[in-house]
Amino acid sequence: MTALTAALDTRIAAIGVACYTTSFDTLLPSIGPQDGEQSSPRFISSGLDFPDWIELAAPRPYAVVATYSDMFPFAGARNTVIEARRFYSLFDPASAGTPSGDASASTPPTPTTPALNADTTNTVAPTAALQFISGPGGHGALGPIMGDILSFFIRNLEPGADAAHPILPPSRAPGPGGFRPESTGLPKDALQVTSTGQVLTSYPNSETVFTLNRKRAATIIPASRPALKGEKLAAAIRATTGAQVSPGAFKADAESLHARSGPFVLSSENGIDLQGQIAIPANAGRHPAILLLVPDSIGEDSPIARANKAQFDTLAAAGNVVLAITPRPSPPGTDDMKSPILGPFYLLSLRADLVGRTLIGLRIDDVIRAIDYLSNRTDVDPARITAAGSGHMGLVLLHAAVLDSRIKHIAIDHTLTSYRSLLDAPLPTGAPEDVLPGVLLHYDIPDLAKTLGPRLTETDPLNGTDDLSQTSTPLKVLTGPAH
Repeated sequence: MTALTAALDTRIAAIGVACYTTSFDTLLPSIGPQDGEQSSPRFISSGLDFPDWIELAAPRPYAVVATYSDMFPFAGARNTVIEARRFYSLFDPASAGTPSGDASASTPPTPTTPALNADTTNTVAPTAALQFISGPGGHGALGPIMGDILSFFIRNLEPGADAAHPILPPSRAPGPGGFRPESTGLPKDALQVTSTGQVLTSYPNSETVFTLNRKRAATIIPASRPALKGEKLAAAIRATTGAQVSPGAFKADAESLHARSGPFVLSSENGIDLQGQIAIPANAGRHPAILLLVPDSIGEDSPIARANKAQFDTLAAAGNVVLAITPRPSPPGTDDMKSPILGPFYLLSLRADLVGRTLIGLRIDDVIRAIDYLSNRTDVDPARITAAGSGHMGLVLLHAAVLDSRIKHIAIDHTLTSYRSLLDAPLPTGAPEDVLPGVLLHYDIPDLAKTLGPRLTETDPLNGTDDLSQTSTPLKVLTGPAH
């Protein structure tokens, strides 16, 4: 938050950003962004990176603080400072430093002890506007370099003070549980800044992120507007979700088009394979086809997987070509769970947002490719292709069916029915898989349902205050021309 605010608010006179600055080319292959404030939608796809936060603050005094074993890669922090130093030197030549040592060494080796300006072999004076303060340890290990950090602020905020020798509290050794606050002997309320210890409950009319979002929505989202239709709605879906695939563009290889019943892999973009299962009727001729979007393999031993397997078997026994596919990530479970409230794909959603994509958009592309595949099989009647999905998968199908008229009917359940209801939920649960940045500026889910009309069967809808991680376990009854 310091990096973002300082870049945009010139009233901030000196900035120190600790254990956050890195570069996206080092962050994305490692842990990736960890929270929403680190993941402004379309940030990377707009050509931006970490140096831009620093360069926007020039020529104000700026300290990039990094530790060598931080989870935010130190190499990225150093590369960012190298770029930002060139920019800062246009305003403050001292930030470029003066040549010293081996002029042929472009970047010095990573130190093992506290160091100043370890991004360059030049000598950079402590009075230069841009400082790189680094030291040993992991995330937040600022103890060894606290003197350098305080010196930076004293030097820039209190001219004439002895910045070289800041007054520091005495250091102490860690206890059995590490560094923990020492007991003061004071009652708890003596340390509270407000009467209750919470701003929200101490002051009338206090605001939260929830209330601020609702107020902002009231100023930018029309109370009523003509519903988008046809190509205008399709264009809004593609712009909002980042879906890129056009119906009919995907050409499956001959081997997969002749696949028989059993485990199945559908190739998607950039070498990504979608795991699934296919069932082919024994009798010749063209058959109805049903696409089942499932959150995990139907061979897994879980209530949801067993219910989907039962549905798969029932539909196959009725003479349908049935394709059960897990859209991206496929197989799931390769991402760390940040929080049960946020769901298993929160971090993946942040990565997609940064590059102008969304998890829903990626899955829409997977669905359209799956419909391409089914349409090109000689044993499928392309006029009788339907699809079914539950929970988050149902919302994917709502979007995909609007974009692809070859999907004659969809059956969904336990699916979010309105993004507006999500905005009105104080604490949404399981929402990241469904979130589309800016969607309410263009359309809402009822617009999709209205466009689909009789092509849609929906049961057990969910509002934003419901647990959106719900999916059905009973066998769904599909309707439509496929059966």
